[in-house]
Amino acid sequence: MLLKRRCLFFAFSVLLQHSSLHYVSYAFGLALLPGTSFHRTSLKQHRTLFSTNSGNEASDDSASSSRAENFDNELNLKQRFMQYWPTLKTASIAFVAGSLSAVVLSVILFNQSLGYNPDSSTYQRADMSTSLSLPTRTKSLSESSQIQQSVTLYRSIIDTLKSGYVDEINTDEMVETSVDSMLKTLDPYTEYLSPNDLAKRKNLVGIGAFVLKSGVSSDSVTLDGKSASKLISGIPSAIKLPTQLLDDKDATKKQAFKVVLSLEGYAYDAGLRVGDELISIDGKSITGDDASTMPTLEEVRELLLGIPGTTVELKYIRPGVEGVQSIQVKRAVVQFPSVPCATLLKETKDGSIGYIRLRRFGPDAGESMKAAIESLQSKALQESSSARSQSALSGLVLDLRDNSGGELFEAIKVASLFVPDNTYLGSSKGKGSMMPNQSYYSGQLSELTPHSNTIAQDSYRQLINPDNTHIVILTNKQTASASEFLAGVFQDLDIGVIVGNDKETLGKGVGQRELPLPSGALKLTYHEFYTPSGRCVQRQYDQTKSKQTTRRHSKDEVFYTVNGRKLLDRRGIQVDRRFNPPQSYLSELLSSSGAYYKYASQWFAKHPETKISCVDDNLYKDFQSFVSREQNSGNLKLEEMFDNKHVLQQMETISKASNNRDLSLQSLARIKEEIVKDLLKDFDLAKEIIKRDLELNLLTRDEPDSVLIERGAKSDALVTEAVKILLDDNGYNTVLDKSAK
Repeated sequence: MLLKRRCLFFAFSVLLQHSSLHYVSYAFGLALLPGTSFHRTSLKQHRTLFSTNSGNEASDDSASSSRAENFDNELNLKQRFMQYWPTLKTASIAFVAGSLSAVVLSVILFNQSLGYNPDSSTYQRADMSTSLSLPTRTKSLSESSQIQQSVTLYRSIIDTLKSGYVDEINTDEMVETSVDSMLKTLDPYTEYLSPNDLAKRKNLVGIGAFVLKSGVSSDSVTLDGKSASKLISGIPSAIKLPTQLLDDKDATKKQAFKVVLSLEGYAYDAGLRVGDELISIDGKSITGDDASTMPTLEEVRELLLGIPGTTVELKYIRPGVEGVQSIQVKRAVVQFPSVPCATLLKETKDGSIGYIRLRRFGPDAGESMKAAIESLQSKALQESSSARSQSALSGLVLDLRDNSGGELFEAIKVASLFVPDNTYLGSSKGKGSMMPNQSYYSGQLSELTPHSNTIAQDSYRQLINPDNTHIVILTNKQTASASEFLAGVFQDLDIGVIVGNDKETLGKGVGQRELPLPSGALKLTYHEFYTPSGRCVQRQYDQTKSKQTTRRHSKDEVFYTVNGRKLLDRRGIQVDRRFNPPQSYLSELLSSSGAYYKYASQWFAKHPETKISCVDDNLYKDFQSFVSREQNSGNLKLEEMFDNKHVLQQMETISKASNNRDLSLQSLARIKEEIVKDLLKDFDLAKEIIKRDLELNLLTRDEPDSVLIERGAKSDALVTEAVKILLDDNGYNTVLDKSAK
């Protein structure tokens, strides 16, 4: 088909040449053709000339007549040539110009035939061999034209709305909303950052504390356009933070904002503790008779934020301590430590089992992991009674639960601590110069960092030999991005067992980069990364829907570990062992409702000097009575907390509108009673879980987060399961299929 089109264009070009010659010759022939007006005029002039001469010389002899006739013939030839010369010159020039034009037009048409696309209104470069190079910009021009058309359409809509819409419109908000909607069709991570977003993140910093006010659910509160409850749930903490606080209902004192989180290195070091009640910030009162007369959460946050290095004065009341307390807290950029906890869990006949909580991959992740491993190895060597010479650290639990990722380079640093030099760790694939394809190897870290001269080549060498120190990695559905890359390295190389209560991790195998815009910035997904086996953990998303949904391949591509175990592509990291620890829905509701928080405040108000070591049965029964009182008084509504989809509320609305209103409401009341009764059974069925959570909530008043994480890990059901796997060498090797090597 392509050859046929080329032949047609070539024939057409030849026809043009022939046509040009034909019309030039035709014009030239007209000048010489007898009977034309030009010819008749010339002949008439010729006859007039010779008729005059013949009249004057009528009496000459024949000889004279013969000479006159020859002279006349020569004169006629000269006169004819001079008369026809302008026409001849014009025709010659036209012939040459026409021929050259035909040749040029033929070449142009023939070249364009090489890339002609019959399905498009534009010419695009054909898929030719590399030996035929036809530089053309028609494709980019076509794309540019399409973009320009879209921009013109968008501008037309905005202009029409501004000039004709019935109400006033905010064009800035409309544009930002449309941009957000557009980016959501790509993936969940590419997003537009407004100048306001950048200003609050880059220029304003805090004190490392979070506060709430009693009686107000954070679901109804927004911060920077986002639900406060979602922000709270995303804050790393040793305990589940409350999303609301129960009313105090104490008419004798003002309501205040209460501290629910105080971080080490920031507000905690300045003396602020969980449970403290803020009454003023830099002399400005933030109390009120009730929630409605108090400032909003966003207003209080703005008072706490400021320029790095500046201080803010806080006045607060601490339950059980008389008087108003006052402290100065320095504002700083708040960053959570990458490794908040590293401890020894158990000593065995073969050595000690360590535990490391890797919370995020911040700039300190590699160095913090290196220090944590060296510290555990040193402690294990001191405490171990084993004669095992290879390693006093016989096992390690690496906790990646709720690790949302961070810097991929830091994950490569961490992986390098567990494998020999020059071990292939995976790769990244991007588009264009922004992210060229790159492979990662342990021991070659200086080639990856933009500041290679700041990293010593020997800084991240192998510290743990997986043959001597068995490794279990803990994951859940919130394990994402760089933490999935690290888990994939352990799994693909068969140097660790993946254990989790969810069968798969999140499935975020992409990285983002911020690009400045004339107004704000674009957080752009610019590369995907792949584990050593070649699989990508990034889930596929359906781009045809505005709401992101995972899309399975019709046929999943299969990859294999070093030992030949099967792995599936683009499904996150699938766990090797899934373990569902016992859970208590009641305990989750007591955390989010603020019941644990309020009980701890009341208990320390009565026992300000008492240190909690554990929750005994008497304390547990006292807490159980507290929950019953709060529920019976209506201050705590477990049935509503349970009904997070508001089904009961909808049933109540329907019941009030029904003909049998009273009967329906009575039935609904019985349903609520049964829900509460069933939830409260957990006080017996899940006693150990509730006791553990109550203990940690009480300890938050005295202990920092690192101590709470260490204490919680030793009673964590999934950590306990990981230790069991490490103690069973045969079971561990079976999971990794080491017999196949």
